[in-house]
Amino acid sequence: MKKIIFNCILTLAVIGLAGACFMSIYADIEFDKQRKDREKVVIARLLQIRNAEEKFRMSHQGEYCGTLDSLIDWVANDSSIDKIIKDGELSDDQLESGMTEQEAVKLGLIRRDTIWISASKSLGIDHPDSLRYIPIGKAGAVFQLRKHEAFNVNSKAWDKVLEIRASLDDYLDGMNAKKIKGLKSDLKKKGKNRADLFADNEDDLEGEWYGLRVGDIRDPQNKLSGNWE
Repeated sequence: MKKIIFNCILTLAVIGLAGACFMSIYADIEFDKQRKDREKVVIARLLQIRNAEEKFRMSHQGEYCGTLDSLIDWVANDSSIDKIIKDGELSDDQLESGMTEQEAVKLGLIRRDTIWISASKSLGIDHPDSLRYIPIGKAGAVFQLRKHEAFNVNSKAWDKVLEIRASLDDYLDGMNAKKIKGLKSDLKKKGKNRADLFADNEDDLEGEWYGLRVGDIRDPQNKLSGNWE
């Protein structure tokens, strides 16, 4: 009888241990899935900001927009030529007489209509103000943006550099704190997705940072690459 009871207790212990192992593995799998799902959402927003910065730079002589507020204002209010609709062409006689296209338009002989497109529409951003916010995790958390100059050893010149990032603590907010701590430890060992926090000068370091970013204010060769790419 004692042997039967012992075997039952042992069986229950084995079942409990197996259940605990399964739950631990399941919790790890579920955490990784949620983390990756959240990272996809954050990356999509970072790419929107990157696209806006690249479009801004094209129209501002190679200068990046230095703050999210000014970038959002530009996306919301700027527009550019989308296409020019042409109706009619100058005849050979008109060309030989020296008539220009502008003169022909003024005389109503031909028509040229300029179609403008807003920056927000061309970028596919319906709500420009949303660019400032990390779209998941801690409510109201915003992206960090810094514009800087870094010396390019290849060109021997100072280049404009930009960095936009989202803190891991912000976009994973609400998830298992112990697993977030373990993730940071793992990232630190691998040297991934981490960097010193923004500092106004080299003597004002703020510690370690973990998360997703595009660009690197210390690396002019980065060209707004994502640290997940």
